[in-house]
Amino acid sequence: MKKNKIFVIIFSIIILIFSFVISLCLGAEKIDFSLLLKDFFNNSQNPELNFQKIILFKLRLPRSLLALLTGILLAGSGAIFQMFFRNPLAEPGIMGLSSGATLGAVFAQVLGISLPFTFISPVNIFAFIGAIFSGLIITTICMTKMSTKNNVMILLCGTALGTLYSSLSSAILLTSNKELHSIYTWILGSFNGRGWNELLFILIPSILSIVIMIFIAPVLDLLSCGETTALTLGVEVKKLKILVIIAAAFAVSASVCAGGTISFVGLIAPHIARKIIGPKAKNLVVYSMILGGILLLLADTLARTIIAPSELPTGIITSILGVPFFLSLIAKKEN
Repeated sequence: MKKNKIFVIIFSIIILIFSFVISLCLGAEKIDFSLLLKDFFNNSQNPELNFQKIILFKLRLPRSLLALLTGILLAGSGAIFQMFFRNPLAEPGIMGLSSGATLGAVFAQVLGISLPFTFISPVNIFAFIGAIFSGLIITTICMTKMSTKNNVMILLCGTALGTLYSSLSSAILLTSNKELHSIYTWILGSFNGRGWNELLFILIPSILSIVIMIFIAPVLDLLSCGETTALTLGVEVKKLKILVIIAAAFAVSASVCAGGTISFVGLIAPHIARKIIGPKAKNLVVYSMILGGILLLLADTLARTIIAPSELPTGIITSILGVPFFLSLIAKKEN
């Protein structure tokens, strides 16, 4: 059984690498790696190949890395949310973190906020701050007495706050006369225009989030029989709650900075992973991350090729895939 799991993980990593290469090759302008390799060894000065190099290293490579990292973060945080709350429909967006990021982005866009440095958009920075701020509020709620005995209270508070953030974002947009096409595309979720600056900006919080998620994964198995049993086994549930929220806040803040609000990846990937690899938390979190990376790489590739030379927001592709999946989960839960 253990050998089968190792084989599945190795096979999935191969698919992940293949998906990454495909994402580099396909787009409005196709990249021919065989020609690039010949050019590398022959050191030719072909203008067409130079143009492809610019596309590959300045546009495609950072975009594909951002899509990969975002898929890893969203899927990993979705997996720990589902295990911690013991709810198959839990995912990062349910806690209001994505809505908080959207509010920050809308605030920056409408007010036309400018920053002394130009290496990254103010919209992305304020989206990052919005998600972190939302995470701080939820973390504060976790530390109060009303959430110590019932995780449902945390979910309800997160949902209520998310609704509040969405309402404030809508109110700001309705009262603005500015051109908001860019923020609308951002809300739908897109990696278009993202590059190395965004990748470097989110790298540290992304690594912190991934490390925390992998670190707490083995402890989450002890929650499967309930918090009371976990407490008797020595699990500090209150601290675990805070670590879960911190990891999710870093994951969502980094992912929205990378590609806007992308839905359903945190819901779909953990469920597929659970069916393939089993419910053990340590394996599930890592495998969910692999599947999340594959899913978002393929979705982004499809988004920029299906109507090339134009492109769809990646969030539309994930939503088209995610909605029927979500409905099927609800149907199974009812049965």
